Amino acid sequence: MSDNEGFEDLEMEIEQTEEPAVAELPAPVDWLGLSIYEWGEEIGRLRLWVGQIVTEWALPSSVILPCWEQHGAMVQLLGSLRDAYDTLYHEMQPGTGAVDWQRYWSWARSELASMTGSQRCTASEHYADRLQEWARSIAEGGESSEVAMAEDARVDIAVRNHVEKGRTGGPLNVVFVDFTKER
Repeated sequence: MSDNEGFEDLEMEIEQTEEPAVAELPAPVDWLGLSIYEWGEEIGRLRLWVGQIVTEWALPSSVILPCWEQHGAMVQLLGSLRDAYDTLYHEMQPGTGAVDWQRYWSWARSELASMTGSQRCTASEHYADRLQEWARSIAEGGESSEVAMAEDARVDIAVRNHVEKGRTGGPLNVVFVDFTKER
């Protein structure tokens, strides 16, 4: 007698059902990794969400500027908040998700107000962020920017100096190991 003998009818009676589909948790948006086209699409979706938040909470322009989309830090923070909201209100989250969202939102309102306070913008006028030129050069030109190449050269010189002082017992009080040297 085989192990399955006598159970064939029972197996046919058992209805094969698939588990109900559960939506995946939303992935956070990597704003720095978006192409300009993806950014345009994503900012449109974020704009709708921010409009709802500003309306629901009756937020003044001292918390979220009308020109928030033109300030990278605000886009990052508001995008992160929207991602947290979408995740914490997801059907897979426990009942504490809403409380967690309120905690994040409380922190974020003060952070947004601080960001807004450091801007020169008003409810009717926008001023571009003041960027440090070295950072702008690297952000726009990447590794091939003059600033990045100059910094690489400066770091190379510093490393060579430290390695040399380590070989000669210089006054750095640091032990350097030259892995290029054979034992």
